[in-house]
Order: sequence, then C-alpha cells, then structure tokens
Amino acid sequence: MTRLLVALGWPETPASDAHHRTFQCTNGVVLALYPARSYEADLGEPAVGFRGVTLCVNLDSAAEVADVHRSLQVVEDVELLGEPAQAAWGTGFSWRDPEGNVWDVAWARDAVLDVRGGVAFP
Repeated sequence: MTRLLVALGWPETPASDAHHRTFQCTNGVVLALYPARSYEADLGEPAVGFRGVTLCVNLDSAAEVADVHRSLQVVEDVELLGEPAQAAWGTGFSWRDPEGNVWDVAWARDAVLDVRGGVAFP
C-alpha cells in the first residue's frame, strides 16, 4: 500500500511507525492507515468484496481526475473500476487498491478547494 500512495504523489510522513502509516495528501489532509489486524479482535475479520465504504479524494478539476486515472494505470495491483465519467455533480471514477478497498476520485462541480486544498461544499 505504501508504494501505491507514494506513486500518487503522497509522501509518507515521519509520523509513520510499526503500527500505522501516514501520508501527506496533496490537499493538506493526512491519510492514516492502520492494519486490519489492529481491529479484528473488536470488529471481526474484513469482509471479502465490497465492504460498504469507499474512500474519496476530491480534486480541483476534471483534468486532475483524468491525471490521477492515468497515474493509476501503471501502478501494480490496482484495479480501475471504470473510466472517469461525467455526472450531474461533476466527474469521477472508482478503483480498488491492493487490499480490496474501493476509492473514488472526484471533482465536484460546486465544491471549492481553499488555498490549502481543503474541500468546502456550498
């Protein structure tokens, strides 16, 4: 997973350790990943297939969505679940990471990204 997130341009932060990994996203958000084994005792083993949750990265333009789609095409063990598609709300696509998590990459037409890249919906 680390290799995949670094390929997206998100460097691993110095806060990563043996129990979790953290990545500085391009929009000022830090993504922290904890291994499933950290939760299995309380929540049970992860389900196979769609887990009822997607992770989404919101971008500043439809062009950035297309750029990320192109970048993911060459990342090993990534399953693209479709091409970037236009919708009433904007443009986006979904993909599955090597651990089976489903991600969305989106540009929402009405969303505004601040100077740090934080997303605000009117």
